[in-house]
Amino acid sequence: MVRAGGKPCAVHRDDRGGLHAVSAVCTHLGCLVAFNNAERTWECPCHGSRFGIDGAILQGPALEPLEQPDPGKF
Repeated sequence: MVRAGGKPCAVHRDDRGGLHAVSAVCTHLGCLVAFNNAERTWECPCHGSRFGIDGAILQGPALEPLEQPDPGKF
């Protein structure tokens, strides 16, 4: 987790060295997501929403993907 523009961001570096950054705030109720290294997903500890490393919804209850921060903020 890092802050970009004052907002919490979830950042993952893949096996090829690519950097993936999304908002760390779950779009369901605003809890902070955590990375599941075994599944390579972002998961919300509050209600179980799961997101891909690009922020796409994999499992609800969230209905919106994680926001993508401005890359210029890093």
